[in-house]
Amino acid sequence: MIRKLLLAALIFAVLGLGNHINAQETTPSWCVSVWYPSSEQPTGMDSIMNNLDVIDTVHPFWYNGLADGTILPSLDAEDADELAAWREADLTIMPSIWDGGFSQGLHDPAIRAKHIEEIVALVERMEYDGIDVDYESFQLPTRDDFSTFIEDLATALHARGYQLSIAVHAKTEDAGAWEGAAAQDWSRIAAAVDVFQIMTYDYHNRAGEAGPIGPPQWAHDVIAYAATVTDLSKVRLGLHFYGYAWRRGNPAMPIPYSSVAHWIESFDLAFTRDSADMEAHLDFKAPGLPAQTIYVADAIGLEFKLDLIMKDFPELGGVAIWGIGGEDPANWDIIREQRPASCAQS
Repeated sequence: MIRKLLLAALIFAVLGLGNHINAQETTPSWCVSVWYPSSEQPTGMDSIMNNLDVIDTVHPFWYNGLADGTILPSLDAEDADELAAWREADLTIMPSIWDGGFSQGLHDPAIRAKHIEEIVALVERMEYDGIDVDYESFQLPTRDDFSTFIEDLATALHARGYQLSIAVHAKTEDAGAWEGAAAQDWSRIAAAVDVFQIMTYDYHNRAGEAGPIGPPQWAHDVIAYAATVTDLSKVRLGLHFYGYAWRRGNPAMPIPYSSVAHWIESFDLAFTRDSADMEAHLDFKAPGLPAQTIYVADAIGLEFKLDLIMKDFPELGGVAIWGIGGEDPANWDIIREQRPASCAQS
C-alpha cells in the first residue's frame, strides 16, 4: 500500500512538473521592436528613450551587405552613446542589415558562406544580441538561395546563442502581388528565424495613388495568411507611424504626423476618416502651399487596427514600428493600453 502511495505521489509530481513546463512554454509574450532611424526626423532617438517602458528591441539601420559578401557600415554606425543608452535601458539590440548589392552574389555558395561568417563576426565583436535582416525587392530566381542563406545564417547564429529576425514583404498568399514578395518563401524563412516581422504598410506608397498606407483589413488578411505558415507568437505586425503627402503629378513624399498636426492647427483644418480603415486623411489646400492629399498614422487609426487584429489573433507576438520621430505621441499610449503581455523573448 505504501509503495502504491509513493508511486502515485511520484506520478503526480511528474505530471505536475510537466504541466508547469507546458505553462512556461505557453507564457504570453508581446514584444515591441522599432527600426532606427526610420524617418527623416531627428527625434527618433527621443521617441525611443521616452517610451522605454513599451519598447523591447531596437534595430539600428547600420549595415549594408555587399555583393562580395562583406559588410559596409553606414557613416553613423556603432554610435557609442546610443549603444550605451540602449544597453543601460536593457533593450535587445539587433542591428538591421540591408542589401547593398548582396543580392548579386546570393547565388554563389561561397559568397553566402562569407556573408554569414562576416555577420557572425560582427555580432560577436559588437556584442549585439543578434541581427535583423532587411533584404527587400529581390528577384524571383533568388527565392531558394535566399531561403538557404537565412537557414544557414540562423544555424550559425543559434550555435553561438544569438538571435535572428527578418523583415518580410506583406502578402496574403505565397505568390504575393509582386516579385519581391514572391521571392520570399515564408514557410522556410519563418521556420528558421526567431522573429518574423511583416511590413504591413506601404499598401499605398510613393509610387502610386493616394490612399491608406496600412489598411487594417489588409493587415488582418496578411496575418491570417501568416497563421497558415508559422506560429504567430514569433510574428510581429508591422506598423507605420509616418504619413505620405501626394501632390498632383509627383511621387508621394513621407511626412511626419507633427507637420500635419501643425498645419491642422495653423489653418483650422480637420482630419476625415473612412469607417473601413479609420486612417487619418487630409485634403490640404492652403494659400501659398501646393494642394496635397495626406494620409498619416495617428492614435485613432492605430487603436482601430489593433482592435481588429488582436481580437482575431490574440496569439500574435507583437508589433514592429517604422517611422519613429515626429509621430503622434498618443500612439505610444495606444500601445501601452493594447499590449496584452510583456515581452518574454528579449
